[in-house]
Amino acid sequence: MKIRNLPVLLLCCTLLAAIPPTVQGAMPKSGEIKPYRGRPTIHVNGTPMTPDIYALTHATGARWSWEEVPQHNVRNFYDIGFRLFQLDFWLSDIWPKDGSPLDVSLAQKQIRGVLDVAPDACIILRVHTDAPYWWNEANRDQCTEYADGPIQEYYKPGPPHNNEDFSIMRSLRASLASQKWKQEAGEKLVEFCKKLSQTEEGDAVIGMHISGGIYGEWHYWGFVDHDPDTGKAMTAYFRNWLRNKYGTDKKLQQAWNSAQWTLETATVPGVEERTKTQFGQFKDPKAERRVIDYIAAQQEAVVEDIEYFCRLAKESWPRPLITGVFYGYLHMTFNRQSVGGHLLVERILDCPWIDYLAAPQTYYKFSRKLGGSGMPRGIVESAALHGKLWFDEMDNGELARRVCHDAVRYLERYDADYAPVLRRSVVLPLMRGGVWYYDFGIRESLGWFDDPVYLQSIADEKALFDKQLNVPHKSEADVLYVWSQESYYYLKPQSTPISSNVIDHSIEEALRSGTVGDHIYDFDLDKVNLDQYKAVIFMNSYVLSSEQRKFIREKVAQNGRTLIYNYLTGVTDGETIGLPLTEKLSGVKLALQNATEPQTLHFTDPESEFTFKGVVEPFAVITDPQAEPLATLGGRPDVVVARKNFPTHTAVYATLPVNGTDVFRKLLRDAGCHVYNDRNDFTYVNSGIMLIHSLDGGQRTIRLRNGKELNLTLPEKSNTVLDANTGEVLLKEIPKTYPKVK
Repeated sequence: MKIRNLPVLLLCCTLLAAIPPTVQGAMPKSGEIKPYRGRPTIHVNGTPMTPDIYALTHATGARWSWEEVPQHNVRNFYDIGFRLFQLDFWLSDIWPKDGSPLDVSLAQKQIRGVLDVAPDACIILRVHTDAPYWWNEANRDQCTEYADGPIQEYYKPGPPHNNEDFSIMRSLRASLASQKWKQEAGEKLVEFCKKLSQTEEGDAVIGMHISGGIYGEWHYWGFVDHDPDTGKAMTAYFRNWLRNKYGTDKKLQQAWNSAQWTLETATVPGVEERTKTQFGQFKDPKAERRVIDYIAAQQEAVVEDIEYFCRLAKESWPRPLITGVFYGYLHMTFNRQSVGGHLLVERILDCPWIDYLAAPQTYYKFSRKLGGSGMPRGIVESAALHGKLWFDEMDNGELARRVCHDAVRYLERYDADYAPVLRRSVVLPLMRGGVWYYDFGIRESLGWFDDPVYLQSIADEKALFDKQLNVPHKSEADVLYVWSQESYYYLKPQSTPISSNVIDHSIEEALRSGTVGDHIYDFDLDKVNLDQYKAVIFMNSYVLSSEQRKFIREKVAQNGRTLIYNYLTGVTDGETIGLPLTEKLSGVKLALQNATEPQTLHFTDPESEFTFKGVVEPFAVITDPQAEPLATLGGRPDVVVARKNFPTHTAVYATLPVNGTDVFRKLLRDAGCHVYNDRNDFTYVNSGIMLIHSLDGGQRTIRLRNGKELNLTLPEKSNTVLDANTGEVLLKEIPKTYPKVK
């Protein structure tokens, strides 16, 4: 058969081939997170992908992808193999005041800015559900009010400030309990999804990160230093919540031990009532039920918002869509978890409309800086147990030194002290879950990672974890750290001598002990294979239900395992509070003791002392004659840490939180846990990869689980990434010097 006009046909084919796939009408992308090789994994059109993402910032002057510097940095990451990109987008930017239909062309332009330089990019939109400022002004009865003072009217977001600025102040913001805001924002989200999904740019979208509250992280407005929410919307929500819980005035008044309030007149507690405690730093569940109820109601209002918006996004998108949120923050939450934290994490983990959780890596300076662990703020293994992927947002580029020639030009971007922080902050999350690079640097007219050495390092890391994607996941931990969010219903919402000590300082020291641990919430104890763990450390599980106590006695305290009760574990069951509850759980006898000055924890083997920054209350000493003393109160014979052997297990009880890397190493070695590294580097192993992050460097003897010993000379300020079975080096070291720009 003779083909006519062959030259014309060939020309058409050539032109068609030159058109980017998204313009050609290539297959629309779909996104899912589902199991692959034993771990939750991103899938695009059914194909698993390494969970590493490059994200532009939200900051004014740097957030639009089509502008020169943002697009240049997108191209940087595309050229080294990245295909997953995240972009911020505010519904308030296109939310019309006159009620007219949404125009999604701005969102299309935002996506197109990436596709122009990364034509096969997969886009995750971070969609901010906040109401526009004009909406807040027009609906003041729907806005957040604060128990500690009036709204600060002069704090207005938007240029020249960022859209997120002032959200930690007492600013004018729609209450997260406002049903009017929730309904209208939901309608806008549905319209947005339906319109964008029908565009060529929408074909590249595989997911939406649903944001709200402070910095889009679902913290309640103002929570760091202020006390929300006494506004009309929250008061109405609280009263309705109480009706659902109690049903009658009589039951409410019995629970609150007061006839002052009814279901129609109940108010949100004020600052004095919220900060009052009856048992040292703990709230009495009976005497302070009114405050505990408010905390629960506020937490539920936020979670209902999250579930609602994530469900709408999934249901309104015509293809499978990944949805994720910032939630599950535990570490470095400013001792204000009950005011604006994430206490209903179990409900979020079980939510079918949420595929991943995320948080920035910890801001605790000793973890974040060079030599620290760089630990996440959430509990990664619990996320995986519920089929959720955990993403670390890597936003620590501010740690890098800037050498500035003048107000316009930078001479250097590379910093030899930051390079190892960057590697550690990428390798660790990819060993456990996922990571994204959040690039605030663009606002300074340069990307944080826009340097050839950084980019080569990132490319090397990506190549390693692209291969690792097909390696079956295997936990190498024999230590299990157990955490609680529920405890914060019963804790003082202010800084105390142990509040940040346990959550931030103590765990950082444990992570440098040379042992390897998994981290879970206490509600997941029945979901893990306990046989692999030699030691279980209850880090902050101050509240435990009767069912949890039974499981601990019958399943955890078995097989010769060591259980470490780190300060008053199980001191409350949510109904009552006191030493008998923790004594019965642990089998160790205690006695309350008054303290008038900050306590010092003194160990003799190894020799170690730690003094708390204030008086720890309540304070108990160990009076059990069958327990072996391990630590005493500094300068006194009172025992504060002791070990007691039982036929089925060993209990180590600490009436003051354990501190000291050498102390943790000794306790865990005595429990039979494997110690890879006797020096205080951060050492982590998972699925056949070992990471050693060292500040001081020097000679090391690394003992692998298979019995092999490695005699290494670690460079100072370095990361050593090895095959955990053979000792083979998997990533070359980053250069320590860099030629100056002339």
